[in-house]
Amino acid sequence: MLRRVNWALMLATLASAFALYAIKYDTRRLEVRVQAQERALEKAESDVTVLTAERAHLARPDRLEPLARLLGLAPIASGQYLRLDTNAADK
Repeated sequence: MLRRVNWALMLATLASAFALYAIKYDTRRLEVRVQAQERALEKAESDVTVLTAERAHLARPDRLEPLARLLGLAPIASGQYLRLDTNAADK
């Protein structure tokens, strides 16, 4: 009877060692995956920061005004404003 208990305990020990190895392997694989995703997230955040700065630079009025004048655009004149109540009455 004692031998059977010993064999059962030895098999349980081997099974738990194998299970522990499998869990450790899966944990390492998941850790590598998480680190790769963290690096990708940091790169994306860096790209967003750079693009935001570029957009702010490109949208500056002192940069856009000469380009708009080259296209023939001008500031709105006072005659181009319409009152909403007169515009609605015409329709």
